[in-house]
Parts: sequence; C-alpha cells; structure tokens
Amino acid sequence: MKINNNYIASFLLFAEILVGQEVSAQEKTDETLKQLVRSAIEYAPKIKEQQQMVSIGDYRTKVQESALKPQIQSEIGVTRIDPVAKANFGTTNLQFQPNMNYNANIGANYVLYDWGKQNINIEKSKLETELSKTGVEGLKNIYAYQVANLYYGIIYTQKAIEVQKEQLKLVEDNGKIIGDRLKQGDALDYDQVSIQVRYKNAESRLTDLQSQLERQYIYLSSLIGKDAHGVIPNNADFNLGLAALSTEEAFNQAQNSNFDLKTLKDRDLIAEREVKIAKMGSAPYIAANASLGLRNGYLPRINGEIPPISDDFKFGSTVGVKLTIPVYSGNKTAHQTEIARLNREMLKYSAEVTNQNLKRDLEAAQNDYNTAKNKLELSERNVFQAQYALKLANARFKNGVITNVEIEASQTALRESQLTQLQYQYQMSIAQLELNRLTGIKFW
Repeated sequence: MKINNNYIASFLLFAEILVGQEVSAQEKTDETLKQLVRSAIEYAPKIKEQQQMVSIGDYRTKVQESALKPQIQSEIGVTRIDPVAKANFGTTNLQFQPNMNYNANIGANYVLYDWGKQNINIEKSKLETELSKTGVEGLKNIYAYQVANLYYGIIYTQKAIEVQKEQLKLVEDNGKIIGDRLKQGDALDYDQVSIQVRYKNAESRLTDLQSQLERQYIYLSSLIGKDAHGVIPNNADFNLGLAALSTEEAFNQAQNSNFDLKTLKDRDLIAEREVKIAKMGSAPYIAANASLGLRNGYLPRINGEIPPISDDFKFGSTVGVKLTIPVYSGNKTAHQTEIARLNREMLKYSAEVTNQNLKRDLEAAQNDYNTAKNKLELSERNVFQAQYALKLANARFKNGVITNVEIEASQTALRESQLTQLQYQYQMSIAQLELNRLTGIKFW
C-alpha cells in the first residue's frame, strides 16, 4: 500500500499546515510580523521626511513666539547730504548740519498689546505641528498594513507551494505505476505521455507560485531595507490576533483613531484659527520703541570749522509708544475672513464624505470577511470529502479498476479543494486587515 501511505502522509502534512500550530508558534508568528513592521517604519525614508516636517514645525512655533519678545537691532551708518542749510550773519557763516553725518545706535521695538492676534498665530503654528505628527503616525499605519498584507500574501503562497508539491508527488507516483503497467502491457503509451504532460503542467504551476513568492519577498525586502528571505517562519498562520469588531463598533472607534478623520480634525482646528486671524486683520496694536546711540552734528559749523570730536559727537536716546490703527485696506480683511470661513466649511463637507466612504468600506470589508468565513466552513468539508474520494480512487487505481483519467480527476479535486480552503483563509485575513486599517488600530 505504498500509494496510500504516501497519500496519508501528505494529508497529515497539509492538515498540520491548515489547522494551526501551538500557542508558542502563534506568538512567534505575531512577533515576527511586528518586528517586520518596526523594521519598515525605522527604515522608511518617507517617514523620516515627514518627521523633519515635525521638527520644522517646532521651529516655526518658536519663530512665532519670538514676536512676543522685544526686537533689538543695532545700526551703524554714514550719510552725506548736499546741500545743507546755511545762514550768514555778517561775516559769520553758520552751517546747521554737517555734510557728513555719522550715526551708531542700538534700538528696540516691543509690541505691548495686539488684542491676542500673535497668540492665535502661535496656537495655529502648534496645531500645524500636531498635523505633521498625525501625518507621521498615518504613514506608519500605511507601512504597517502594507507589510501585513505582504506577510499574509507570503504565507498563502508558501502554503500553496506545499499543496502544489504534494500534487506533484502524487503525479510522480502515478507515473511510476503507469511505467510498471506499460512494461507489463497493461497500459498504453498514451497513458505515459499523458502523465508526463500532467507532471510538466504541475511543475509549471509550481514555478509560477515560486516566482510569485519571490516577487513578494522582493517587495517586502524593499520595505524593510534588508533581505526578507527566511524571516517568516514555516509555521506562520493567518491569525492576526485582533479582536473581531462589528461594522458599527469599528465605525465608532474609527471616529477617534482613523487617520483620515484625525487629519481632518487637525485641519479644522487650524482653519478655526485662520478665521480668527483673518477677522483680526484690521485690529490695532500698541508698540513701544526705544533707542540709544552716538551721532555727530549736535554743534553747527561756524565759518566751516569742524568742532572737536568730543563736542560734535554726543550720546542720545529716544523713547516712545505708538498706537497703530488700520483704517482702510479695500475690504481686504473682509475678503480674507470669508475665504477662511469657506475653507473651514469645505473641511466639514470633506469629513462627511470621508465618513460616508469609511462606512461603505467597513461594510464591504465586513461582508468580504463573512463571505469568506462561510465559504471556508464549506471548503473544510470539501477537503475531507476529496481526501476520502482520493483514498478510494488510489486503491481502485492500483488494482486496475479505474483509468488514469479518473485518478487524475480525484487528485485534481483534492488539490483544488485544498487551494480553495487556503484562498478563503487568506481572504478572511485580508478582510480583517482592511477592517482594522480603516478603524485605525495599531497592532504592532
């Protein structure tokens, strides 16, 4: 009963692959996926680029905050003036200002009160930084689920390759039986050629699967920045390890964790500040200024004589307070306010569209999950029935009761039922991944 023993061994191997592993193996699988995700996040240049935007945002906030502090500057200059005012008193010539004017001073300006406009600018800058941080987390989420999709795609392809290898072995065993019968005159050359063609077709399908697996590893390696071959354990399965959520639960949770909605909420807070800033475009402000410096020209030039430096150059100071009130700017403030208001109104519609699409996609993913789950239950029975049918066919074929075509049909039915079962397991995993991605769940 060589054929039957091989068949039973094949079935036990496939059953071990599909049914699952021990808890420790599952934990290893989960940790492998999490480590792959962490590697992709750490390597991704796009995430590093977005993180630079966060750093830039912090400095932009500091620039805005600097406006609340005194602005101090120094100035050194020389100015030649021609002509200058002169007066003659008899034989005396009096020049009130020198032609060459020298000036060196240090001055300060400080906004005493601007009705809170600058504070709103600072708030807006901080919110923009928070938006950049949300962008970073959103990118991490995208990379995580890209890796997870590849991870489960590789698991599916690996298991499909094992099924194809078992199919190839069954064809090979049939070929040996056909060869023995041909020698005994109980088979035709047609039977041998047919089994050879079938073997080549099985080899071709195996090559296609191996090529597909290699492409998946290439993509995964590009995401993590290193060779991914051999990283995924052979006993990995399709269990994501996350609690199942109903569509309503997922939708409610997504209101706080979905990154598209988070981004829109951050943008709405920024738009709110932009409306306030636009309204304050015509707001007055009070500023103080002061300066201390050294300049010449304090003494007049009498008959062209230049006074001694100690007399001509004097220290001077100025102190003042200024109230600036914008009067008219062609309705610029009103127009800018309306633009800011419309931008915020547009964000509200964007949030409605996003929620509408989110609910639709969640329902579609949940439907895909339920459909695959129901089909999986049917496929498990089909695998068992195909297994039993092939067992009977093997015994009948060995005794010469059925033809090669009939044994081929039984083997093909088992292979197709096994692959179908794998496909439904894979579809359930992908649907669950999509549900969690839309919800915004962090599994790593």
